[in-house]
Amino acid sequence: MTTKWGDREARRRDILTAGAALLANQGYSALQMRDVAKGAGISPGTIYTYFSTKEALFAELYAERLNLLHNVIEPECATADDPVALFVLVATEYLDVYRIYGRELNIWSLLAGTDVTASSAHTEALTSAALKVLAVLHTSLDRMCSAGPEAERVDITSALMLLWATITGLADQFTGVRQHLHTHDWDAAAQFAATTLTRGIGLRP
Repeated sequence: MTTKWGDREARRRDILTAGAALLANQGYSALQMRDVAKGAGISPGTIYTYFSTKEALFAELYAERLNLLHNVIEPECATADDPVALFVLVATEYLDVYRIYGRELNIWSLLAGTDVTASSAHTEALTSAALKVLAVLHTSLDRMCSAGPEAERVDITSALMLLWATITGLADQFTGVRQHLHTHDWDAAAQFAATTLTRGIGLRP
């Protein structure tokens, strides 16, 4: 049914825009459904016809942000021939994603412990977005690994798991209080991690 905001999808977009603004400016604790509704120009009751819980809204926002990440790194992954440079690029792009969506809440653990039927669409959207990011990285790593000697090739799935765990760990290190425990800056830390890991798994630039 058409409303003064446009169609239902337009109203849903207003909700997501308001929620994203609250997250970016004030963090997860500020993502209150009443405040999101106010920012979207709708009643508090209306927002629940789109998102049954705050966690469902957060999952949808996270999925959108991961899709944006995918769109940024996809062309780089398609042409990359230097695994160190690619690692640094992806880690740096992911840093802001983690700062807003990963540091304060582990949505994956939360969704695993909830009634999945109540938020299955949002859970599926988030999972799909995350898998898209991993898939484009997997393809890029596989291409670069295949260009080297066959005897030195590694299992790409295992390599990607290690690389992504390191990227997440770096992001956590530099978005919380632990960053004050060392003197490294982001660029130096990302470069060191990229060089060490890619050489260790046989992906030489």
